[in-house]
Amino acid sequence: MVSVVALWLCAVTASATWLRRSTEAQASSHAVQLHRRGCNVHGGRAGLLQGIFADGFSRIACEVDIAPENVRISFKEKACGDVASCRLLTLPMQPRLCFDFCRQHPEAKFFGLQGSNCYCGQYYHAKSTGGQGTCSFHCEGDKKELCGGPEKSSLFEMHMCGDSQSEADYALESSGESEKATKALVDVMNTTALRLVDLAKAWQLGVCSMGKEGQRVCSLPGTWVATANDALSAASKTSHTADELLSMTKQLEGHMTATKDAGDALNASLASKMELMTSAVLDASAKTKGSSAGLSMELKAIGGPLSKNATTSYLDAFQALGDTKAGWFALCAIEPISGQAFAALSEDSPEGCASRCLSLSSGVNACAAFNYQYKDGLAACQLLSGEGLVEPRLLKAIPVFEVSKSKRDAMGLASLDCYASGSFMAGHPKGPLGVEVIKKVVVE
Repeated sequence: MVSVVALWLCAVTASATWLRRSTEAQASSHAVQLHRRGCNVHGGRAGLLQGIFADGFSRIACEVDIAPENVRISFKEKACGDVASCRLLTLPMQPRLCFDFCRQHPEAKFFGLQGSNCYCGQYYHAKSTGGQGTCSFHCEGDKKELCGGPEKSSLFEMHMCGDSQSEADYALESSGESEKATKALVDVMNTTALRLVDLAKAWQLGVCSMGKEGQRVCSLPGTWVATANDALSAASKTSHTADELLSMTKQLEGHMTATKDAGDALNASLASKMELMTSAVLDASAKTKGSSAGLSMELKAIGGPLSKNATTSYLDAFQALGDTKAGWFALCAIEPISGQAFAALSEDSPEGCASRCLSLSSGVNACAAFNYQYKDGLAACQLLSGEGLVEPRLLKAIPVFEVSKSKRDAMGLASLDCYASGSFMAGHPKGPLGVEVIKKVVVE
């Protein structure tokens, strides 16, 4: 056995211990997870846990341990103190249970597990030889962990980092940041969805019976409601994740209070509850951040070009087809491009849609025009292809419904119009395009 100094990223140095690690033991060591963490101070107020002598553990070996029985502290013999039996003996064994027992003994630096047997010691004495197998017993209390084997023990080093309090503080800080960011994002998504539903309800034009053109215009509310339902569902899932985090955070705060109030009477059970809940809060915080990231991507997908502030003006390349000076606003009834309808809470500007339309000005689904609406802080637009033109006279024309200002205002819209690409209007193969008014929509 060789005396070594156990360094586990800790701010303090662990006591020198007698041990000998075989090549096999070194190969079996693996990365430390939070619930059996090395020391990792994130900041906040550090504090030693009084009444216990370790606050973290790490798996270090799978060995035949021949350390004498008289230097071991047996869980089965000592867990209940002077009482013959207690609830602890009925719990399924796992590393955390063994650690919570051993951490209360100042002389213990290591603990070992072999099936349901747990013991603590100042050192272990490795004596592995060939043919003695591996640590293959899955722990009764945690099937993901291994608790020794027929001949060998799973061995763990214990250490005192004094960072349980700072880890808990960090978990609270991380939770607070996640909750704040998530709430803001969920609020935006929910508001977007509700505004889409309001826009759909307000879309009363009375033109649904007017052929293909009327059907195209009347299909918009269905698209908006479907998008709103998807948005509400996504927001609800993320909100549920955030609610779970909030619940765990409150539990952690309770455990932290109990740990502080215990003072010198602090025991392993109280400390373990705080440490395990710290781990759970950090995991839940990471899950919430991941869910929020997914929700943010979905919100950007719904908003598309409307989610960004336009830095360059592209609207000069388009022609507004409504006679706005005379109080008429156009609604183009040509075919929409699949997957190119957007909505976002933004300023009243069609610039983003103009930019997207220009970027799709060539190809199979080239953008020829787009319809734009703005109501109660929600901007919406639908990109349109060059299909669905009418030919009322010698030249082809873009079919539109003209909406009067009074009708637009009655629907609660601040803006409404169709913008057609100037190059599409002037460069059509059959000559410059005109505009064919299918119907003038007025307040009835």
